[in-house]
Amino acid sequence: MLTNNIELSLEEVAFEPFDCGKYFPDKKKFEVEMGFCSGFFLSEYANKNPDTGFLGLEYSYKFLARGKKNLMRNLQQDNVRIFCFEGISVIKELIPFNSVDAIHVYFPDPWPKKKHHKNRTLRFENFVIISNRLKKGGRLYIATDHPEYGEFIRKEIALTKDFFKQLPYSETDRTIKTKWEKKQIADGWPINYFLLEKR
Repeated sequence: MLTNNIELSLEEVAFEPFDCGKYFPDKKKFEVEMGFCSGFFLSEYANKNPDTGFLGLEYSYKFLARGKKNLMRNLQQDNVRIFCFEGISVIKELIPFNSVDAIHVYFPDPWPKKKHHKNRTLRFENFVIISNRLKKGGRLYIATDHPEYGEFIRKEIALTKDFFKQLPYSETDRTIKTKWEKKQIADGWPINYFLLEKR
């Protein structure tokens, strides 16, 4: 169990680009999870990748507090920092261009009403923002259990062919799954998986 505080405050990060070298000086790679919720995926994934620094973003402080507790209990090394703020805003305003090896977006809010689709994380303009922050060859991992959102994402991805290449990706490719993902699979819910690689 970690004894250090992995949560970053707004004052620590809001006024300059996120410096991966400052928080992860000995790590070879840098990855981001948007909406880490319970933190079980992030802790297991970080433990399996000790050479990588991870920034976990969570908009809900209630979920962040729960995830932080689990992370502090389960992490085996100091390679995670977490921050409470809206994910795309952090990516856009604080993450330097061409600096991230991978971004993970699992089961984001589907905003099912059509008038709310503009709030969806996985839409074309945000794919552009994410692509600019990824290194060449960097990857974007996506999963959703909402059928209509899955179709929406598929159509938006079709517009990104100039800067993203879609790779084969399915449930069997995922050795580490989120807590929600395991529940939905056990309950028989079909899940849409997408994997994009920056050209």
